[in-house]
Amino acid sequence: MLGIGGARGVGPRRGIPGLGLSKGIIPYMTLVLTAFVFLTLLGERHYWRWDLTASKEHTLTQETIGVLKKVKEPIKIKAFVRRGFQEEEEARRLLSAYHYHCPLITYEFIDPERSPAIARKYGVSDINTFILEAGVRRQVVKLVEEAELTNAIFRLMRGDVQKVYWLTGHGERPFRGMEPLSLSSLVEELEKQNYQFQKLNLAHETVPKDAALVVIAAPQKALYREEIHSLKEYLLDGGRLLIFLEPFKGAGLEEFSRQFGIKLYQDMVIDKLSRVMGGDWLLPMVGNYGSHKITEGFNFTCMFPLARSVEPDPDPPKGINVICLAYTTENAWAETNKEALDQGTAQLDAEDRPGPVCLAAIAELTPPLKSPHRKPHEGLLSIRGKGRLLVFGDVDFASNKYLELSGNKDLVTNAIEYLTEREPFITIEKRHRPIQALVLNRRQGLVVFWIPVVCIPAIILVVGVVVWFRRRAK
Repeated sequence: MLGIGGARGVGPRRGIPGLGLSKGIIPYMTLVLTAFVFLTLLGERHYWRWDLTASKEHTLTQETIGVLKKVKEPIKIKAFVRRGFQEEEEARRLLSAYHYHCPLITYEFIDPERSPAIARKYGVSDINTFILEAGVRRQVVKLVEEAELTNAIFRLMRGDVQKVYWLTGHGERPFRGMEPLSLSSLVEELEKQNYQFQKLNLAHETVPKDAALVVIAAPQKALYREEIHSLKEYLLDGGRLLIFLEPFKGAGLEEFSRQFGIKLYQDMVIDKLSRVMGGDWLLPMVGNYGSHKITEGFNFTCMFPLARSVEPDPDPPKGINVICLAYTTENAWAETNKEALDQGTAQLDAEDRPGPVCLAAIAELTPPLKSPHRKPHEGLLSIRGKGRLLVFGDVDFASNKYLELSGNKDLVTNAIEYLTEREPFITIEKRHRPIQALVLNRRQGLVVFWIPVVCIPAIILVVGVVVWFRRRAK
């Protein structure tokens, strides 16, 4: 006799109401879901990456991987990029590769337009800026490129501090304070890059041996002969010297600069084009740059308010190479008549030098090859190291008032990084995605046409018709 449940020994199925699942399947489903969750969590911590591109564009170079293996402390990267743009995708791809090879490197994305308070906190004014932090040390990167990021990580690990000495005692511009003509904004920007600034009075001491750079910012009084001699010996020994000057105020540095191939004139640069652009005639615009690492790829216009000319000597002393870094337009000239400037009647005449006028020049010293048979020549400089002298014919362009104007900050920071040898420690060749044309022969063309265009749609159509007939038959 059959029971209510059907065949003997078979009772009614019990499970989850409405799902039609038997009670025996639930443990298996629980096991599968548990395994899935476990594998997902495991995959977030331990996973493999395969780069299937022909040019390996998603793979870090061996130079970068070697640097990442030496990272011993956490590094946090804050990427200030705009959400939804191509730059965010490129930055995410690159930073994820760094995190894959070094879990100590973590990153987060911040949209400076949506989170202006955070951007202001970190002093970020441009998009595509990366802030790298390791403890109290910090590095700033403004290019989404592997070479820039790797070198920033390398500097963070080194943790070295570049000491910059600021000459005082002659009425120089201060590097502390909130005055508009102070250079404190520039100093604060560089202190984020592990620079340390200290005062230097050459009347009481010589240039310290740990000086990575000595800055002379527009002295109002002439330097003493002993001070100039100390600077000269420092430069000949391979030191780095940065000088900012003002019109008609040479501070006794004319002869000093001339010895290293840079001529200073008592003049002021006038630019008519600046008036057309809404500025003043005494605010020359610089858009042409010399061929040098400082200005390599530099495409910003800079403003030099109240500037003087700085001309390279066409015949510099032996062992010194002089390059002009920044030129005015052809509409500018160097005015030598100070009275006419004061009266506002200045005009180009025979005593003036027409544009383009050089406003910044660098002299690079190269010591001679040592030879036991070489005899020193009288009158030649005794160059003992690879010194560098950079002279700007203006100081206001780097002040708090004008630093953020156009490309002023980028130019002066590039110059200081070059002088202190903050150039890339690691050279990484930029990869270019090869462009390959797809050429098909007749047979391959037919296959590409028939399979996706004819066969696949036909199969889908046949399956649809069969399913329709079967449902109608029921």
